[in-house]
Amino acid sequence: MSRAQGPGPRGGRGFTLIELLLAISLLALLLGMAYSGLRAGLKAADSGQALIDRTNRVRVTQEFARHQLSRLLPLVFAQDSAGIGSVFEADRNKMKYVGPMPGYLGVGGPYVQELELLRDGRSRQLVFRHWLLNGYNADEIDRDQALPIRLLDGIRRGGFQYRGVDDQGVPTDWMERWEDVTQTPVMIRMAFEMEDGSRLVWPTLDVTMVVDAGSRGNSGGAFFNTQ
Repeated sequence: MSRAQGPGPRGGRGFTLIELLLAISLLALLLGMAYSGLRAGLKAADSGQALIDRTNRVRVTQEFARHQLSRLLPLVFAQDSAGIGSVFEADRNKMKYVGPMPGYLGVGGPYVQELELLRDGRSRQLVFRHWLLNGYNADEIDRDQALPIRLLDGIRRGGFQYRGVDDQGVPTDWMERWEDVTQTPVMIRMAFEMEDGSRLVWPTLDVTMVVDAGSRGNSGGAFFNTQ
């Protein structure tokens, strides 16, 4: 009689339970690594897009501020009890002046415009307000009707500075408060530092007036207040 055949070669048998568990564990590890890499990639993409959006916000804000400030007009928007008309009122945190508005914001005619740095928690934000000059009365305006348009947030420190010319036509030093409200500056500086960790940089913005900056407002024909 022939002898019974023994088991086949080792390569012909199935996987043991331990080998199957090891294979499943290895597959799970590979899938986990792939998922972590995909998640990190999506997070980096979202972070990069957010930085791009905020960088564009800085650029757009600078372009808007440059456009508005360079075209300010020496028109009187307020008068004190002595009849002195204000064409430009400004300090480190706020400036008010008259100028034309972009077509998508205004309905024609000059506007009283205001740029201000407002406290927003630990940081500050740059906001913009505007009122039609015709009929403007600083003592009676409802600031709630001129809701601030937020231009930029996340500002850690900084402010506005101004430069004029003296009686000899020589440019003055930069100052943080504009004293002569009857006269416009020849240059305006906006210097901000952004919040730590934001990776944003605000390039110092120096704006030179396009109109005859430094001229004095006319308290007669240039005063549009009808109230």
